[in-house]
Amino acid sequence: MTVAFRLQKAGQPMERFAGLRQVFARLGYAKIAAMGIVAISVLAFVAWLSAHAGAPTGLLYSGLDPAEAGRIAQRLDELKVPYQAGGDGTMILVPPADVARVRMELAASGLPHQGGVGYELLDSQSPMNMTSFMQRVMRLRALEGELARTIATLNGVRSARVHVVLPERDTFSRDTPKPTASVAVTMEGAMRLSPAQAAAIRVLIAGAVSGLQQEDISVIDPSGIVLAANDSAALVGSRIADLKAAQEQAMQRAVVGLLEPLVGPGKVRVVASLDIDASREVVHEEKYDPLSQVERSKQTQQDQDTSNDSKPPPTVSVSQNVPNQQAQPPASPATSSSKSIHNGETINYEIGSTRTDRVQEPGDIKRLTVAVVVDGTVDAKGVFQPLPKQELDRITELVRSAVGYDAKRGDQVDVETMRFLPSEPLGVSSDQVPLPAPVPLVWLIAGGAAVLVLAGAGLLVMGKRKQARLALAASEGEALLPGPAGAAETAALTAESVGLPPVPSRLAALLELVDARPEESLAVIRAWISENDP
Repeated sequence: MTVAFRLQKAGQPMERFAGLRQVFARLGYAKIAAMGIVAISVLAFVAWLSAHAGAPTGLLYSGLDPAEAGRIAQRLDELKVPYQAGGDGTMILVPPADVARVRMELAASGLPHQGGVGYELLDSQSPMNMTSFMQRVMRLRALEGELARTIATLNGVRSARVHVVLPERDTFSRDTPKPTASVAVTMEGAMRLSPAQAAAIRVLIAGAVSGLQQEDISVIDPSGIVLAANDSAALVGSRIADLKAAQEQAMQRAVVGLLEPLVGPGKVRVVASLDIDASREVVHEEKYDPLSQVERSKQTQQDQDTSNDSKPPPTVSVSQNVPNQQAQPPASPATSSSKSIHNGETINYEIGSTRTDRVQEPGDIKRLTVAVVVDGTVDAKGVFQPLPKQELDRITELVRSAVGYDAKRGDQVDVETMRFLPSEPLGVSSDQVPLPAPVPLVWLIAGGAAVLVLAGAGLLVMGKRKQARLALAASEGEALLPGPAGAAETAALTAESVGLPPVPSRLAALLELVDARPEESLAVIRAWISENDP
């Protein structure tokens, strides 16, 4: 008994190591590799989460110009703020807790620049160091930058470039060339600048630049499509095509919305075709009415002329100077008078006139054609029944009223009834398939931890059961040995006491024990031999 106790105490570490080795041997290399991969994956995921807990994940700015992103990155380095660039250098990420603070600090530094520099360009330069030419150039740059900033505030506009040309009058020239402007607009994503927005941009720039007319402003997009120009033929054709498509679609929707409540949803098909007048006509007309005279001014003139003429006295003669002659009184001079009076009146009349200026823009409807097909009905026997002629006539009158039918233009509206083929849906549409909800990050961490716990618990249970099986085999092996010590010590150790099924063969258990612990078995045999020696 004493030798067996010492052997049991000395062999406990070896038994544990041998039991663990046997557990791994029974699991096999595939299971051990799978458990190792799972453990390594979970540990790597936890390490990645801990390493990226403070990583820059908050969006600071996106859609930046690479040069502007470089200036912002330089300022972030000065502020000692960690950041990460993404989106091919057009997006900057910072820690989420620092997004608001960093935006305010960048705004205080004038970053990011929106649409280039504006009038602050004039604040950074001293007028004493600039010539008149430099002042004009800087003023023009500031004006272009301010206009680009304003255009960038429109809905869907990401950025804009504005070019304004203010030509100078040549020397000895009486006429000044007209200013012109061009705008390049970049939209967000797949959006496209609408004609209404292009017209608004032209109005904005024409109002900001003195002497600039709307027709002298060109608007294009990055793909090279001209959205607004000086009434070019290509632009007019594009406008007519867009106008035609829009009016045809609106007309089709109106007719379908009118007839579907009457014949049922999906039982009406409408196709409208319009002939649009693409000519532009400018008419100046002025009419005069001679019967509608109005006195505009009246002038009265009265002239009176009075004149008096007198003849001179006779001349001095010799007889008047002879002495002793009687002096003759001087003769009175002869006089004559005249008087003339002239009266005149001038009256100016204004003749009534009417002046009419009429500008007919392209887009008038020259002729329209509408084709309507209505599904019939099916009787109780399943036979198709077309709509009666009276009902088709009523539908025709409704369609003519809805589309603005005009017989003088040669408009045509046709309504027919035909059988529609049934259209059955194939499969399930994508909007009917519920999308899986995103798994929260906390659940992923909890799942990984649960996998580790279950794997450890499984290994622990398997080790316990293996140790109990080995202990049972050892006790039964000692019970086979002669001697009262082994029998008394293992009498109470049975298969039922450890909760294991009985071993079918004690010899097989003993052989398993010897294979598992060869060194300890050899030590036991040597002890037996030494005890039996005299």
